[in-house]
Amino acid sequence: MTYYLLKPCRTATAFISTLKQPRRFTLEEAADRLKAAGLGVTDFKVMLLVGGDPELTFYESGKILVKTDSEAAARTAIDRVYDVLGLVDRLAPSATA
Repeated sequence: MTYYLLKPCRTATAFISTLKQPRRFTLEEAADRLKAAGLGVTDFKVMLLVGGDPELTFYESGKILVKTDSEAAARTAIDRVYDVLGLVDRLAPSATA
């Protein structure tokens, strides 16, 4: 599965991933899989906070908000989460806004 990687604005210290094909995730299931993979997860019922460097927020739509100004770090963190959730296709370059 591929995604778009966007930077909300030039001054933002975050990147957002959006899946190219819409999909919904059960947050409880996603949290269990991420925890089983050794990631620290806090379940806020409407989103998951996934600890690490960088920290990220995962939404049931599959969107991920990564708190970093490094595109490479954002991609690595996003790929790690999507891999754990079974979205293993390697990604083509995406648009950065």
